[in-house]
Amino acid sequence: MPVFISYRHMDRPQAMAINSQLMQANIKTYLDVLDPESQTTDDITGVITRNITECTHLLAVVSEKTALSWWVPFEIGEATISNRRICSFKTGPTQLPAYLDKWPKLSTPADVDFFIDAYRSEGTIKRSMTLDSVTGNQSTRSANKTNAEMFHEGLKNRIRRGF
Repeated sequence: MPVFISYRHMDRPQAMAINSQLMQANIKTYLDVLDPESQTTDDITGVITRNITECTHLLAVVSEKTALSWWVPFEIGEATISNRRICSFKTGPTQLPAYLDKWPKLSTPADVDFFIDAYRSEGTIKRSMTLDSVTGNQSTRSANKTNAEMFHEGLKNRIRRGF
């Protein structure tokens, strides 16, 4: 159940901090800067798309600089098509685009801890998170979508409560 970390390269320090926090919690991550293939290929779109489909979660680091990026919205779109669990991590005082309201918005290391708890909870209760949510049958796609929505709502509620 890897987590794909999406970010604009100007936000690399925040992405690396989140990556470290997740790795300390024994959560496997994908961060393009740590992937030699993404540094040496002419088909970066194919590499990114493949890695999103091999992850169950996408965490997008969003700042005022993200508005100038084509990649972060593309990666969120790819994750949406695949019914992945999606969250944003807001850095700084920037106003997030309204389309991100659909998913949980993290903004502190404590919120990332809530994400970690929700991630682990899905594994504990064995909630379906198959990687074939695009190519699978209608029943599988529907179950993945429902389970992703449950993850999103549960995490949003936990962030609102603050504990």
